[in-house]
Amino acid sequence: MTKYTAIIFLGVLVIIAAIGGFPSWFRTTLLVASGLGIVVLAYLSSVMYCSNCKKLIEDAEQALPSSPANGATTPPLVR
Repeated sequence: MTKYTAIIFLGVLVIIAAIGGFPSWFRTTLLVASGLGIVVLAYLSSVMYCSNCKKLIEDAEQALPSSPANGATTPPLVR
């Protein structure tokens, strides 16, 4: 099961808990557990996104070096 499928499943669980007619202690437990699950999965998704971004930034820096390779200086900007 992917993270996105799990988030959808937890969202459906929230809907079922809200309108299911469960006792209040059980409904509260389901809502808290579903909310924590969504938070954890969202955090894990953002961590994966950030690690992918860092790799993309590193690859871009290698492809386009910020300093000239031959040691020459760049001319000043003329306005």
